[in-house]
Amino acid sequence: MYGQGRPHLSFDQLKATPVALPPVPEQERIVAEVDRRLSIVREVEAEVDANLKRAQALRQAVPQRMFAPEDAGVIMAVT
Repeated sequence: MYGQGRPHLSFDQLKATPVALPPVPEQERIVAEVDRRLSIVREVEAEVDANLKRAQALRQAVPQRMFAPEDAGVIMAVT
């Protein structure tokens, strides 16, 4: 198996190449920060989903209210 950017780089050579990793406490801090940010993303996604559902319900409610029998002859202004 050869590398795309470096011809004739074998998998064995790649496996033998040392890769520097941060100390374990730093890795744990990084993971904690990623988890914190992902939880914020999940909260925002849930809020966006709820707002989209509300918007959908409002879009469906406007025509229903405009053409409801009890409102016959009344034109509602939508702003």
